[in-house]
Amino acid sequence: MGHFGEDLQVQTHLEGNRLVLTCLAEGSWPLQYRWILNNTDITHFSPLYTYVIPEVQRSDAGLYQCVVRNRMGALLQRRAEVQVAFMGNFSGEEQRRTVSVGRAAVLNTPTVSCFPRPQVTWYRDGHKIIPSNRVAMSLDNQLVVLSARAADAGRYYVQAVNGLTGQNHTSPSVYLSMAGKKTHTTIQSVYTQVDYTSSILSSIPPLYCIYTGRLYL
Repeated sequence: MGHFGEDLQVQTHLEGNRLVLTCLAEGSWPLQYRWILNNTDITHFSPLYTYVIPEVQRSDAGLYQCVVRNRMGALLQRRAEVQVAFMGNFSGEEQRRTVSVGRAAVLNTPTVSCFPRPQVTWYRDGHKIIPSNRVAMSLDNQLVVLSARAADAGRYYVQAVNGLTGQNHTSPSVYLSMAGKKTHTTIQSVYTQVDYTSSILSSIPPLYCIYTGRLYL
C-alpha cells in the first residue's frame, strides 16, 4: 500500500493487481479529500482518504495527488508516480528478407508494448544467437550481421521477457535468405549504435560505429 509523504514516491504495480493509495494529513476534523491524476480531478471531495483501483491497468499510470481540506483551508499534497508493469503482444506479421552475400543484414526488432523495457534475445532456427565480432545487437535491439554468408540464412525471431511480470512472448519470424555471390568491389556502410554489454566487446563503451563488412572502433 502506498501513501503520500514529503517526497515524490515512485510505485510500480503489476497490471491487474489491486492498487490502494492513501493520503495522510493532519488537521481539524472533518477532513475531506479529492484525488487528482495528471493534473485532472478524478474524484469529488469526500471523507475517503484512500483511492482504490480494484484491477490497475496501464492507462492508470501517472502522477497522483490528493487535496485535503477542512474549515481552515485546503492543502495540496506532493505527487506520487504510479508505474504499471505490463506486457502486450508483438505487432506485425512474418516477413521475408533477402540480402546479398557479403552485405550487412540489419533486422529490426518487431514492436511489442511493454513496461519496463523487455529483455530481448534473438534466435535463428531455434538456436540462441551469440554476439561475436561479426554479429552484434544495437541499443535498439536490432540484429546486425556483418558480411552475410549463405549459412546466415534462416528463420529469425525474438523472445522478449518482462523481468517484473515474468511474462515472455515470441515475435513473428523474419525469414532471411541470401542472393548472389560475395563481391569485393562494393563497400557497404551501416550506421548503428551497438550495445557492447551484449557483445564480445564488453570492455568497450557504447559508441557509434561504421560497418563496412568489418567492425571498426
